[in-house]
Amino acid sequence: MDVIKTNTGNKEISIERDGKIAGVIRFNPSDVIFAEKFYQLMGEFEQKLTEYQTRAEEIDQVTELDAHQLPINLDDKLTLLREACEYIRGRIDHLFGVGTSQIAFGDTLALDVFTQFFEGITPFVQSARTEKIAQYSGARQKRVMK
Repeated sequence: MDVIKTNTGNKEISIERDGKIAGVIRFNPSDVIFAEKFYQLMGEFEQKLTEYQTRAEEIDQVTELDAHQLPINLDDKLTLLREACEYIRGRIDHLFGVGTSQIAFGDTLALDVFTQFFEGITPFVQSARTEKIAQYSGARQKRVMK
C-alpha cells in the first residue's frame, strides 16, 4: 500500500515547574490559526494590562490602614490580582488546551509565572513564523524569476 506522510509541525515541550517535569504541552507554532490566536492573545493581554493598571491605581488611592496596619482595601487588591491571574490562566488554556495552566503553574496564582511562560513559548512561535514567511517569500521569488 502507498503511504502519504505528513508532519504537521506540532511541538512537544516539557514543562519544568520547581525543578521537576510537571508535564508536556503540545502546540503547532507553524499553524496560521495558532499564530493568529497567539498574537491576538498578546494584544488582549496589553489591553487587559491597561485595564488592570487603571483599577490598581484607583485601589491604591485609598491609603487608610486598619487596626493591623494593613490597607483597608487589601481585599480589593487581592481580588484584582486573583481576577487577573484567573483571566490569564483561562486564556492560556483556551489557546494551548485545557489543563495547560495546571501543568505549567500548578495552583500558583502569581503574575510572575505567566511572564516566565510566555518568555519561554514566544521564541518557538517567532522562529516558526519567521521560517514560514521565509519559505513562502522564497517560493514566490523563485516562481517570479522563472
